[in-house]
Amino acid sequence: MRNILITLSLLMSLVSTELFAQKTAYYRHLIFRETPFSDTRGNHPINKETAQKETHYRFVYDNQDRLIEVSHRLGDFIINNNDNWDSFIWFSAKMTIEYKGNQEIRHYYNRLNEKIEAHGKMYKAVFDLDENGKRKAVKFYDKDNKPSENAWGIHEYQWTDLGEGKILEKRFDLKGEPKTIRPNFTFYTVRLEYGDDDLLDFVYHLDDDGTIINNVMKAGLDRIVYDQEENFSRWMVFDKDLKPVNGNAPDFAIGEHLYDAKGNKVELRGFGVYGKKRAMPSGVARVLNTYDKYNNQIEVKALDIEDKLLQRVQRQYSKDGKRIEWIRYVDADGNLKKPQGANFAAIEYKYAEDGSISGMKQYDENLKEIKS
Repeated sequence: MRNILITLSLLMSLVSTELFAQKTAYYRHLIFRETPFSDTRGNHPINKETAQKETHYRFVYDNQDRLIEVSHRLGDFIINNNDNWDSFIWFSAKMTIEYKGNQEIRHYYNRLNEKIEAHGKMYKAVFDLDENGKRKAVKFYDKDNKPSENAWGIHEYQWTDLGEGKILEKRFDLKGEPKTIRPNFTFYTVRLEYGDDDLLDFVYHLDDDGTIINNVMKAGLDRIVYDQEENFSRWMVFDKDLKPVNGNAPDFAIGEHLYDAKGNKVELRGFGVYGKKRAMPSGVARVLNTYDKYNNQIEVKALDIEDKLLQRVQRQYSKDGKRIEWIRYVDADGNLKKPQGANFAAIEYKYAEDGSISGMKQYDENLKEIKS
C-alpha cells in the first residue's frame, strides 16, 4: 500500500511539474509573417491584468519552451478577427501546435473553441522538421484527413536552408504545379533572407538557376523594414537590376505603415520611385484606421491622392468589445451610403446563445431591411 501511495505521489508531482512548467505570455500584436516558415511571435507585450481589458494574443509554451497554443482574446474570451491586421499568416481565432518526432502539427479553431477548416480547406498543417528542428516543408489536410489546399491554392510549401539566414521557398498545389506567394503577390520560387533578429528582411524572386527575375508586376525583390518596436513599417520594391520600381500589389515603390503607441496600424500610404505620393490602381492613396479602447478597429477611411474621401466604413462592437454587431458604410457626414457595386449600406450581425453568428441582416441607406 505504501509503495502505491509513493507511486501516486510521484505521478501527481510529475503532473504538477508539467502543468506549472507551462509559460503564458500576452501580446497586443503579432510579428509580421509572409510565410509559414517564420516562427509565430508576438510584439507589444502586456501583462495579464492589461490582457483582461484589451484584445491580445495569448501564447502558451510547454516545459521545453516550445509554443503549443496561440489564441486571439479579450480577457479570457476568444474573439474573432477584429480587423487589426497583424499578419498574412494568421487564419483563425486559435491555433494549437503538437510536436511528434520530426513533425510539428497545427490545428485551427473558431471562437467557440471548435476545430475548423480555416483559410480554405486547412484543418491540419503538418510540418516536417530537420534534425535541428528547423522547418523544411508543410502540407495541408482537410477535416477528412485528405490532402487539401489553402485559400491561395497552396497544398505544400518546401524550404531549403541555404545558410546565413537564407531560405529557398517553393509552393505547390495538389497537382504539383508551382504557386505564387499569394494571388496578388506573384513571386514563385523565392529566396527569403532573415536578419540576426530573425525578422524577414528580403524576398527575392528567382528562376531555376537562382537568378533574380521580374514577375508580371515588374518586381524582382521586396525589401521589408521594421521600426524599433518590430512593427512592419515599410516595404520597398525593386526590379531584377535592383532599381526602384512601382511593382507588386498595391503598385507602390515604397509603402508605409504608421502605428500608434499600442502597435495598432493607423495609416497605410504609398509613394512612387521618386518619392511622390502615389495611389493604388483603385485610386486609394491613404487608408486611415481608428480603434476603440479594446483595440478593435472601429473605422476605416480610404482617401484619394488629394485626400478626398473615397470610402468610410464604421464597425460597431458590443459594449464589452467582444463581438461585432454592425458594419455601416457612411459618407463624410456620417450618413449611410451604399459603397460602389453594393446594394446595401449596413449589415447587422445576429448571434445564437452559444455566441456563434446565427444570421445577418442587410439595410439600405434609410436603414430599411433588404429582404433577399
